[in-house]
Amino acid sequence: MRAALIRELKAPPEPGEVEGDGTVSVEAVALNPLDIAVGSGVFYGGHPPLPYPPGCEAAGRTEDGRLVYLFGDSRGIVAPGFLVERVEARDDLMLTLPADVDPALAAAVGIAGIAGWVPVAWKAKPTPDDRVLVLGATGVVGRIAVQAAKLLGAAKVVGVGRSDLHRIAEEFADEGFTVCIDPVWGEPLANALHHAAPHARIVHVGQSAGPDSPLRSADVRAKELTIVGHSNFAMNKEERDRAYLEVLDHVLVGRLELRLERYPLDRVAEAWEHQRSGPGAKVVVTI
Repeated sequence: MRAALIRELKAPPEPGEVEGDGTVSVEAVALNPLDIAVGSGVFYGGHPPLPYPPGCEAAGRTEDGRLVYLFGDSRGIVAPGFLVERVEARDDLMLTLPADVDPALAAAVGIAGIAGWVPVAWKAKPTPDDRVLVLGATGVVGRIAVQAAKLLGAAKVVGVGRSDLHRIAEEFADEGFTVCIDPVWGEPLANALHHAAPHARIVHVGQSAGPDSPLRSADVRAKELTIVGHSNFAMNKEERDRAYLEVLDHVLVGRLELRLERYPLDRVAEAWEHQRSGPGAKVVVTI
């Protein structure tokens, strides 16, 4: 059956054939920075044995016609991923969805949607008294976080990318931000904390700017900041499913916007390189 295969690390996947079968017909696979890290050999958790199909999340249909979201069991990380025509999947890897949902959207909502939604809605919990800063706002996670903060009624929401970090001082010079959603870490967060208000809440989501951040003691201690981490992989299935369905509901009725860029399986290498470039939209490979 058809698949996309990574045959050597750092090279994009290519269409190919694999043996086997499965009870779920895969219709769409969303690509994520995690997939690129694993396929490049730089992910700390290693990679599946070569050659392997990548893809940590997907949407497909079971033999009885149910549309399901697929995630878990280290698929695409240390076990072969979902970028294959059919897969075998236990019940604990599947979440049943409404039958009329676009499979590409269903695949795309998961990892990035949860990473953008939960740090805001479940952890920071902004109120109309909050002024929210979202770092990395040109990426998908950051875009979702900006929309989530606005949806939840924050008084002010400012999203910045790495090219316009100077706006933090301009936007928060008077009072400082009370909430920061941080998918970047590194120098950008360290510099941003200078503009935090006393008792600000920082929710750390990712490290796209580097794994180390030179936080200044004066910023953290004198302002009594709260820094909380978030990882989708630390959530149990019940929590992930609940978060996924919350995001999906908001997207389906238009409260959250998630832009998709679709590629057929034959163009998987092009999709991979586009994801590597940081597209600002969800890259989805359809099968």
